[in-house]
Amino acid sequence: MSTRECLTRHTLNATVLIALAGIAHADPNDEPVSGQIIAELVPGASVNTFNGRYGTSTLDSIASRNIYLLSLPEGMTRDEFEILTFGDLDLDHFELNFSATDPGGDTRSFYGGRSTNDYRGQAAASALNLPQAHSISTGSGVTVAVIDTGVDADHVALVSNLVQGWNFVTNTGQTDDVPRGVDSSGNGNPDEFVGHGTMIAGMIHLVAPDAQIMPIVALDSDGRTTSFTVAKAIYYAIDKRVNVINLSLGTSAPDEDVLVLRDAVDEARRHWITVVASAGNLGHTGNDQYPAAFQENRSLAVGACDWQDQVADFTNIGDHVIVTAPGIDTIGTFVDGGYQIGEGTSFSTAWVSGTAALINAVGWDHSPRKVARHIERSAAPFNNLPLHLEGLVGGGVLDAHGALLEHTEEPPCPADMNDDDMLSPTDFTAWVIAYQDGDFSADQNRDRYLTPSDFTAWITNFNIGCQ
Repeated sequence: MSTRECLTRHTLNATVLIALAGIAHADPNDEPVSGQIIAELVPGASVNTFNGRYGTSTLDSIASRNIYLLSLPEGMTRDEFEILTFGDLDLDHFELNFSATDPGGDTRSFYGGRSTNDYRGQAAASALNLPQAHSISTGSGVTVAVIDTGVDADHVALVSNLVQGWNFVTNTGQTDDVPRGVDSSGNGNPDEFVGHGTMIAGMIHLVAPDAQIMPIVALDSDGRTTSFTVAKAIYYAIDKRVNVINLSLGTSAPDEDVLVLRDAVDEARRHWITVVASAGNLGHTGNDQYPAAFQENRSLAVGACDWQDQVADFTNIGDHVIVTAPGIDTIGTFVDGGYQIGEGTSFSTAWVSGTAALINAVGWDHSPRKVARHIERSAAPFNNLPLHLEGLVGGGVLDAHGALLEHTEEPPCPADMNDDDMLSPTDFTAWVIAYQDGDFSADQNRDRYLTPSDFTAWITNFNIGCQ
């Protein structure tokens, strides 16, 4: 069996639980929260003036982006609000605030305790060629934001790698992964997703042991959230200048209805933050899940496989998928200092986020496009992939070591702003455009800020040439 092959599937006989948290790879028809809209106002517009004009009230805000979660007047519908606000120059656009309803996917998040040795010695470590990868990079100097249910702050495997994040459920700095008596799914079983974020963090840590992990709570302890809350969490991660964002969540709401998520992911990309998102657990014919399925590969979409070189039957697929990774019988850290085994594309995503962290720790070009390219090109092709799956499961099975080799073997050429593998005056024009657009390819001195000093750095890099 090839070391690149993924984890095998065991027969699952226990009660099926949800496998992905969040907006949660839920049923094919995620519904909007009643009576709420998300409004983006133009720069300089006053939300108080806007509210006074239409009788709306502010529930929450991402004020730095002019984005507001508003409550509609009682009895007002979306269509009525659209007619009422038509032509209002203060309003850029608005949309509904989508949430999850019923959980989806024939998978189980966590279903059995394991030991420290099981965690560190699991098949995925060798399947992804982690020992070889760690000879090149361990993720030092990189921060991965885990937007999820929180992380066990006292877990011995993680405590040294955690940095302060924020809890957007309680609006506090308390980001521990704890039960809160929440049954937002309404199935009579509260707190079903406690431990989900901790498992994700543990898998990322196994891949990138020296990377820092920033827990950002956007999912309640039952695994539910909204598009507004996830977007707010992404913007928080951007402002904290993380390198990678892990989104083991998604919504089946149509992509044109969740522009707030698309715009947040786009801004992260401009800041050279790789957003890794799970494809979903609704099966090969399931509805696309967002943000993974946004067009133009805005996020690095991840599907799931087993270690018999087979695409998992529960994973979503599509031409947006970049790579697959172990999503069956994966072992991660768990709450109260423990370890658990689980399945789902949530966990496949964690392996890829860890690999993205390894890549971000070495070399120069860490643009999300390049990170995704190196991960996709280095993936091990599936053996005997059915014809109907060709082009729908990315480059194959994740190979962390291969991705690093692909990355480090590409000659750095930071001044090549138009990415044509040569230097010319057109690269200066491309630099100016990137700088004006806030695209961090213009950050030529790599200090994670855009300042006029980056122009001086671009001239220096241009004179040095491609190495």
